[in-house]
Amino acid sequence: MITLEDKIAVQELIARFTRCSDFGDWEGLAAIYTADVVTEMEGITIRYEGIDAQVEHAKESDRHAEGKNRHYNFNMIVSEQDGQVFADYAFMNVNAGHAPMSSKIVVTGRQRDTVVKTSEGWKIARRFVQFDQAVSLDF
Repeated sequence: MITLEDKIAVQELIARFTRCSDFGDWEGLAAIYTADVVTEMEGITIRYEGIDAQVEHAKESDRHAEGKNRHYNFNMIVSEQDGQVFADYAFMNVNAGHAPMSSKIVVTGRQRDTVVKTSEGWKIARRFVQFDQAVSLDF
């Protein structure tokens, strides 16, 4: 059974994802995943498998957004079902822009992360993304 401390640790894990991804801490980003992590997106055939693929996708997103990629997560619920632990939450991805009033929402949706407790703490083992908009990726 997960504890309140576990729930807080999982919320901080997801927060570390956003901080590391948004501000180019690629080593920190790699540390939040299990070795066999998989990211899948509803309606998109691209899958990111393994830590290197997760980090490379984040780097490519950072290049596309010229370092202005920002992730915001809301309404998180951490739950345990049939022995697995999930973090379900809404997200918003924003391009912060280079000047005041130039930021824009890029995409919104829902995510479900399957997380596991390891000897190094909680890690993301699987991520499933559902977009609110029709999205296509080429990276």
